[in-house]
Amino acid sequence: MKIKAIRAIERHQMLHPGDTVLAALSGGADSMALLHVLYELKEEYNINIIAAHFNHGIRGEEAKRDENFCVEVCKSLGIQLFVGSADIPELAREKGMGIEECGRKERYAFFERVVPQAKIATAHTLSDCEETFLFNLARGASLKGLGSIPPVRDNIIRPLIYCSRDDIEKYCAENNIPFVTDSTNLSDEYTRNHIRHNIVPQLKKINPSFDSAFERCLSSLREDEELLDILSSSVLENASAKNGWLAENLNTVHPSLKRRAVAKIIEEVTAEKPQAHHIEAVCEILSHGGSTQILTGVSLCVYNGVLAREEIEADEWEQYFVSGTNFLPYETVISSFYDKNDKINIQKFNKQLLANAIDYDKIKGVLIFSSIKQGDKIRPKGRGVTKQLRRIFNENHIPPSHRNRISVLRDECGVVWVSGVGVDERVSADENTGRLLILEAVGEDRYEE
Repeated sequence: MKIKAIRAIERHQMLHPGDTVLAALSGGADSMALLHVLYELKEEYNINIIAAHFNHGIRGEEAKRDENFCVEVCKSLGIQLFVGSADIPELAREKGMGIEECGRKERYAFFERVVPQAKIATAHTLSDCEETFLFNLARGASLKGLGSIPPVRDNIIRPLIYCSRDDIEKYCAENNIPFVTDSTNLSDEYTRNHIRHNIVPQLKKINPSFDSAFERCLSSLREDEELLDILSSSVLENASAKNGWLAENLNTVHPSLKRRAVAKIIEEVTAEKPQAHHIEAVCEILSHGGSTQILTGVSLCVYNGVLAREEIEADEWEQYFVSGTNFLPYETVISSFYDKNDKINIQKFNKQLLANAIDYDKIKGVLIFSSIKQGDKIRPKGRGVTKQLRRIFNENHIPPSHRNRISVLRDECGVVWVSGVGVDERVSADENTGRLLILEAVGEDRYEE
């Protein structure tokens, strides 16, 4: 394992003399292997090692056990440890986010605060890359998404990216490295665990050398992605005009490079990751003219042969709810139905998506997504107060011109759910709920380690 870690460090130039490296330490086998291999290499690479542990406030006493374990390990190695914590379930509810996404954002934000100039070493492995690849593949990801977890991203490094989970376990056993086990990793309740416990083993039955074969495949995908990214940047440079981009230049390149160039334009204009249907819409107007509105209320149009951006006021809108994926004007909302007898999904609902879980049997009439309407109000579950949506938007400093971009789901009795706010208490799920409707606002390829 150590040899594979060195290969990753050298190949991707992860470490330089004098670097301060912050090891993200959970106490599990992967992070303990990372900490010890960095400790072994600190003299060779002339680096300073510190560690950080983040308690997500989810697993109660077990999480406290992990924190105490990390404290003792770092004390025995003489490594400075920084400990942070947050009530992630509460934060996720307030922000209308999934617990995993919220936890990731808060965890990395904490790591960045500890020593702003440090390199952050995380214990992501080749096995994690396999799971991420399969997860993204099932969601129809682009080549970039299939590239899985990058070995280096900004100041984040992954020295164990070529090591399998078997490599980690063998290294810990041979070096008598203790670790703790997160009980949630043992359940198939979460998608990643299901992939790990059920799908990857089947692939290894087909090819016992799946790990090494996957590593070769992933290396090729990343190289292809890197090349196409460079070429698409060159396309953009050649298409650059005074107030936009020359449509003719964009139309004459290969469709793959055209879509990539358009994706870069959308990201430049909106500062957000583009969704596939927005990319296709812009490609369409490049070929046939016209205009199209993209994610954040910005319109792109082709005029006099130039693709240009145009800020627009958000108009009122309305759209019928559908089961599955709802492509709304300013975001995508995925709806999922669960039955009370579906034990695994009910557990997932209880832990992750309380703020966006609806008792479907309490819905009156037809469900419709729309922009905010005069007099709209909501009584968020557990808050004990009913508020006008306009007041909530005022409190969150959302300008009037942007408010029609926020998705509101309603039935014939009023507001059911508001993106970023949550579910109205009138239709919220409880212990008597029979049918669950769970909503999640997402963008394309948002799963990222």
